[in-house]
Amino acid sequence: MKRPFRLALLAAATSSALVHAQVLPGIPGGGQPAAAPTTTTSNNNYNMVPGSASDRQTDTQTALGNMPMMDPGSENVAFNGKLWNVTNNRLMRSRFETYLTTPEANSAEDQAYRDLMAQIQQLLAPTNKPGPDPMKAFALLPEAGTYRIDGGLCNSIANAIWDVWLSQRKQQNLKAANAAMLDRRKTLSWNAEMGLNNAQLAPSGGSSSGSKSGAQGQQQANQNAIATSASVGRTSEYIKGIAEIEARMKLNETAAGLSEITSKTTFQALIIQMFLQRRFEHAVIACRFYPNLFRDGDSILQLDKDSDVQKMLSSSFGVPPTISMIDGLSLEAIRSVDEALVSFENLLARRDIDSAGNRLLEAFGVGEYLPRVRRLPMTEKTKVLDFVRKKNKLLGFLEMKDYASAETVVTDLRSLSEDFEYAKPLAAITTAKNLSNLQVNNATAAMGVRDTKGMEAAMKAAAEIWPTNPRLTQLSEQMMQSTDFKSQGLMEFDRLISQRNYRQIAEQRVQFAVAVQDDPTRKDQLEKVLKDMGRLELIIGGAKEIASSSPPAAWEKVEKEAQQYPDDPVLSKLRADLGVKASDFVSAIENARQHEEKQQIGSALAWYLKAKRMHPPSDFARDGIKRLVERVKNNGEPPADDNSSAFNN
Repeated sequence: MKRPFRLALLAAATSSALVHAQVLPGIPGGGQPAAAPTTTTSNNNYNMVPGSASDRQTDTQTALGNMPMMDPGSENVAFNGKLWNVTNNRLMRSRFETYLTTPEANSAEDQAYRDLMAQIQQLLAPTNKPGPDPMKAFALLPEAGTYRIDGGLCNSIANAIWDVWLSQRKQQNLKAANAAMLDRRKTLSWNAEMGLNNAQLAPSGGSSSGSKSGAQGQQQANQNAIATSASVGRTSEYIKGIAEIEARMKLNETAAGLSEITSKTTFQALIIQMFLQRRFEHAVIACRFYPNLFRDGDSILQLDKDSDVQKMLSSSFGVPPTISMIDGLSLEAIRSVDEALVSFENLLARRDIDSAGNRLLEAFGVGEYLPRVRRLPMTEKTKVLDFVRKKNKLLGFLEMKDYASAETVVTDLRSLSEDFEYAKPLAAITTAKNLSNLQVNNATAAMGVRDTKGMEAAMKAAAEIWPTNPRLTQLSEQMMQSTDFKSQGLMEFDRLISQRNYRQIAEQRVQFAVAVQDDPTRKDQLEKVLKDMGRLELIIGGAKEIASSSPPAAWEKVEKEAQQYPDDPVLSKLRADLGVKASDFVSAIENARQHEEKQQIGSALAWYLKAKRMHPPSDFARDGIKRLVERVKNNGEPPADDNSSAFNN
């Protein structure tokens, strides 16, 4: 009967405590972890998803109705088409951690309470000599209800017993009233019978003696009719009183029956409540009080035929649920908790912390308030507490997909427990990390070929599998640096263009080429700058070559480009150096230009001729002489196409 008991007990005890189960998620990104075995003694269902097709049970819309169904093999509960792990959910873990951090209940107050509870059970036991003494047991209930650990449940039992006694007193009063009304009914029945007999014995209306006259006979008949009518009227009142008494007696009998049923149902509801709350000691006490309160021998629980509790108990045992069944189940629960704690102590001595924690969790889930559970030494619970906290961290890390931290916790758990099943979480972690790294490689390859969409898709897939992947972070930083480099390059390029600092643009041509590769306008500007600067470098190189043999020719060559690139530092420096070397020629050209601007044609012509003598191939001197000669021919007017500048060529 052990398996049906666990089925009924755990399903009932945990149906009200099940919240969103927290199990380790499956591997995203297409990973297929190994399937969990169908039967295991551990709670490490690392890859089980509630309601998943791989581990789904048939829905409980069967003869049992829509109710939780417990699978003792895997400690899972099927409810509404979903699969939940009884011991692996937030509510159970929080309560279990609270228990592990609570000191053992071995105080004098706790011992006094345990002794009092044992005394109450002994007084109600059939083996008590000379027999069960419910009155003494009842007198101890209020005292037990004052202890903090009791939570006032003994007071609830005492109140329920008092309500039963009041109901029974009411029933006795109703029975006494019915007995009195029955006596009155008998009296009324006798009176009614006598009245009817008197009416039948009354003389007839006709005269039997010839000596009586007709008038006298008529008078006698009238008197007899009046007497008969009065007798019938009294009889009718008797019959009416009998009917009223019958109705009142029926109402009293119904009220008495309802009172008895109500008191039974209320007390049975309290027993079931204690059982489902896992207050098995209180459930046993209430069950032992029941036959002393209701001596009719009817101990069948008055449950609704469509209720989940009725279906659960009836289907598990095949018979209608009774008070004795609840009593036996409570005692079996106490015994199973004791065995689980013996197993826990043995496993703890072997350093099998994982299995020991599972056994303790099972014992706690069934008999949280039993003395053996509350008195477990704190030194033993602390060992489990450290392991459970790390295990909860592992659950949290895997739920948040922090596989690096999860791998560290798995290593710590292996060192703490000899029987920790590390293969499943470690395989899940390794698979997720490999899949994420593969997607990072794909993103890196896509970035190399400038496949933006492919890179974004690969990075998104990598982040979904392993959000804290350090390689993904590095790749993101590289992308951000690349984006910042491009933005800064564009700003610097625009600044140098506005300053006409073309030489610096040419020197940083690689950086600017990357920055403007997606901007056609700036790309054309960069190509033009590089082309012009290339031509300028050729001119500067040529000027340097001829500077040693003909400084005036070199200066004149540089001077022409200086008008287009006045801010170029290399050109300006070379121009200044050549101006010093060819200072006489430069002075002649400058004087000629100044006289030409002042319309002093003769002086300007003289200086141009002097410059030409210094450097016969001079374009500046030749062009200046040509312009001045044309002016002389035009009577001092400049030619129509003359711009009056000696440096426009």
